[in-house]
Amino acid sequence: MPIFHYKAYTASGKEVSGELEAPGQRDAAERLRQEGLFAKDISARKGAKALFTRPVSEAALASVVRQLATLLNAGTPLFEALSIVASETESPLLSSALSEVRERVGEGASLSRALSAHRKVFPEFLVRVAEAGEESGTLEEALLRVAEYLDSKASFREKVSSALVYPAVMVVVGAGVLFFLFAYVLPRISEVFEDSQRALPLVTRALFFIVEGVSGYWPILLVLIAAAVFAFRKILKTEKGQEALERAVLRLPFVGSAYRKFQAASFSATLGHLLITGIPIIKALDLTSKVISASIYKKAVQRAAMEVAEGANLSASLKGSGLFPAMLTQMASTGERSGELGKLLVKAASYYEREFDTTVARVLALLEPGLILAMGLIVGFIVLAILLPIFELNQVVG
Repeated sequence: MPIFHYKAYTASGKEVSGELEAPGQRDAAERLRQEGLFAKDISARKGAKALFTRPVSEAALASVVRQLATLLNAGTPLFEALSIVASETESPLLSSALSEVRERVGEGASLSRALSAHRKVFPEFLVRVAEAGEESGTLEEALLRVAEYLDSKASFREKVSSALVYPAVMVVVGAGVLFFLFAYVLPRISEVFEDSQRALPLVTRALFFIVEGVSGYWPILLVLIAAAVFAFRKILKTEKGQEALERAVLRLPFVGSAYRKFQAASFSATLGHLLITGIPIIKALDLTSKVISASIYKKAVQRAAMEVAEGANLSASLKGSGLFPAMLTQMASTGERSGELGKLLVKAASYYEREFDTTVARVLALLEPGLILAMGLIVGFIVLAILLPIFELNQVVG
């Protein structure tokens, strides 16, 4: 719940100040009045707390939107419904924004206009859908569709994150173990062989050359790695760099297929839900392009919006980009002919989400043994390089 800083007067005319928690400024003023104080100034507290406020997650926003739609569907007035939702949400940022939205609604503003004043909390997707719902008199249904979309998107992203956790952990742990071996363990072993003053096998010399480089120059190596990561991130922030990476990912076996299906699912779900709520296709395509994060897909959707505005079919534009699967373009074509483009796109999104899950499972099934094999080869190389001179020494002694 938001915290407000106030200045007020007592019944005797003395000025006092302090802080209190309340859903909104009106509630804060009412609480002061009940305490016998006359408000002079009330403002939301800002400062250090705002810096550490966690951003609103899609799951939290979906929960709030669904709760608001349920209350409205039950006949609760919008002002009261916003009060209930603002007081029950656990996100301080979301609670504060909802309280301010309620204040603006209480002053006569529409819900969409009140939401639009907080674009950092409420995405334009939600604002436009709410606006369409208000115009058509189906605000509750529109908000429920937004909640379904946000839930689906949050669940989809969670699957992607979960799928990447195990390979990332394996790579980090493996790199840490190898760094420890090359920086601390193997240098001591190399000293033993150097003291023997015997000719070492080529494999052993190659290993100790690497060990000497890592143990002797590891600070420089760390600086070079950090510099490479920094340069890579800077390049990715440029439009050309991001597009080059995305096109490279699309060419990768298995990974490219998963990435294409992920983008197809994201595009279909966003555009489909927007069309179902009654937003015109050109505006819906414009909003969809803002939601999509991939640069090449964003440009493809923007180009589709321009071509559709000029009279072209969406399916033809999607097919011409070469980025979307053939089944998606065919379903879009069918939807355009039947007048049910939105519904078919939502169905396509569900299909591609399942396909993405299946493809990721296959990639992980190949990636896990691949990582284990790579670690095995590296460890095998180290063991062979150490054991060979020991075997030669035994033969000489024998």
